[in-house]
Amino acid sequence: MKSKFFKIIAGVFILVNLGMAEYVKKDNAVYYKYSEEDDSEFKVENVDLGTFKILNDKYAKDRKNVYFSGNKSFEDVDSKTFEVLPQYYSRDKNNVYRPINEWIHKINGANPKTIKVLNEFYSKDDKNVYYDSDKISNADVNSFVVLEADHSYAKDKNAVYYSGEKIKGANPKTFKIIGDGMYSKDDKNVYAAVDIIKDADPQTFRRIPETNYARDKNNLYYYFGDVKNLGKINEKDFKVLDSNLVKNGNEVYYLGEKVNIKNPEKFEIIENYLSSPSMVVYGKDDKNVYVMTPYKEAGYLKIIKNADKDTFEVMENSDYSKDKNNVYYAGYNVVQLQDVDKSSFTIGEENGFSYDKKNVYYAGRKLNDISSAGFKVTRLVNRPNLPINFLNDNKNIYKLIAVFDEETGELKSVKTAVVKNPKVDSKTFETFSYSGNYFRDKNNVYYENELYKMGLKKIAGADRNSFEVLNDEFSRDKNNVYYYGNKMKGINPDGFEFVGRDFKNNEDIIFFLKTKDKVYVLKNKAGKEVYEIVALNFDANSFKYSNADNSYESESMGYFQDKNGVYYFDAFRLDELNPNKVFAKVKGADTSSFVQLMFGYAKDKNKVYIEDREIKGADPESFKIIETSNGVTVRDKNKIYKEFKK
Repeated sequence: MKSKFFKIIAGVFILVNLGMAEYVKKDNAVYYKYSEEDDSEFKVENVDLGTFKILNDKYAKDRKNVYFSGNKSFEDVDSKTFEVLPQYYSRDKNNVYRPINEWIHKINGANPKTIKVLNEFYSKDDKNVYYDSDKISNADVNSFVVLEADHSYAKDKNAVYYSGEKIKGANPKTFKIIGDGMYSKDDKNVYAAVDIIKDADPQTFRRIPETNYARDKNNLYYYFGDVKNLGKINEKDFKVLDSNLVKNGNEVYYLGEKVNIKNPEKFEIIENYLSSPSMVVYGKDDKNVYVMTPYKEAGYLKIIKNADKDTFEVMENSDYSKDKNNVYYAGYNVVQLQDVDKSSFTIGEENGFSYDKKNVYYAGRKLNDISSAGFKVTRLVNRPNLPINFLNDNKNIYKLIAVFDEETGELKSVKTAVVKNPKVDSKTFETFSYSGNYFRDKNNVYYENELYKMGLKKIAGADRNSFEVLNDEFSRDKNNVYYYGNKMKGINPDGFEFVGRDFKNNEDIIFFLKTKDKVYVLKNKAGKEVYEIVALNFDANSFKYSNADNSYESESMGYFQDKNGVYYFDAFRLDELNPNKVFAKVKGADTSSFVQLMFGYAKDKNKVYIEDREIKGADPESFKIIETSNGVTVRDKNKIYKEFKK
């Protein structure tokens, strides 16, 4: 049951975060921002500006296409009849759609004329009930209702459902949600999600407020994906110490696991500086100070050696604590900071860093060589065992090299290395953009790509004032276009843009690019600075990736078009960059009505196509690709052309 529980938690997070983004019209183009406060944005490709209409913070449409989160829907949506429904559902004359993981997905079989949105997960029409994009088998439409106390529960006259799954044996007449929905019950049983909690008493069962613990007249329980029966309640000596910590007689439990306190009778919690609950919990008995951290492999409970229990206190970041003698850091293990000056000790804004008037520390370990004078973190990316984090002081920039155990996540060692070449101005060195590969100081622009073992280098000749980051590989200024920080000869930065996105053929990467007067294809291998580039014979003003389809399936094929026709690209046919072999023209395609579908299919008002070939006899109006949890069906009103089983 654990996967279902965490799926719901993740789903709530995704839907809660819908609503912070926006479309922005500027410079004769449309851009999408994931957050109103975030400066990062990307261009919405191939928009018809004359008919483009913003529907809400996620949806927009023009005369041909529908866009969600700035990307064209890969579903075959009818733009003319498309409308937004509550909870970010939507519909057109043919189908109903809902967002799942930041894409809109078709609710297979749902009737757009009778659809009713019940909440962010449940919907129903005149015949069926749906959870996410799947039909709930045998649900009774007329009596089906969502239970208001929690987004996951629903019932009809015959059954109760949690996340679209039937709770076996649950009685809809007596069913109740307990507290905030973590538990539920009927007249016979108590449930955690869809599982029966064995031996739990429905009459006396209750959630212990603001914790993941519960109790009935007999026992203590813990639930976070799995139910644990922790045994008999000690009514005379039961106490909630923290949201994750309880004391039951002489037994103390953290995250539902018993922890070995030396003297539980005298154990008490040490108040946390934070007003909100923390996963890191401190306590003490008559002899020891303890910290509990959520690292099961390391053992939840750790004794802080040499800690003075009478002066011990938790600092403003709960990973840090101190007493009259020392400062401590609690992570996978507890570390006592060495040579620390307590009076000047400061916890850094970046997670894991701290410093005093002399030293800099990471996860409690002192970093040699680097000074706290002018210290700042220029880039911090959580990618274990890769030295990709830049630190600055008043003299140098440094790579932070942290080595972690890949199985447990334990920090094994950490050190810094001075970056000597190129020489930069450390006081003004900073990350250039959100991409994390570009940097600048008061004089120059720099590039680095640790993933491909490209060390920091100055971008020769770059104009700092007009420099613009396009993505991890490409950038430009008023004079040049750069690839992996190298100047691209003969490419005009005026009007330079990507057409669609990159297509992958094994290790080869294909980019389609254009300037104001030329279209190009570029081929290289991932992480290699050497590339081939060839000019193509297309009209640059009208050349585009057909419908800007950003589907999740194959990246190695797709349709392009200009004012003269539609063209099919297949990376697997591409042995060399010959202008006459890159594309196959789709003969007779109507460019104004051409629609790219999934899996190499497309259609216009007259014909249906597979790759660059017409499917003879196929009906364009009814031709569709139907995707379900069991597979994919390609069909029209007359026949089934292909089926893919999952």
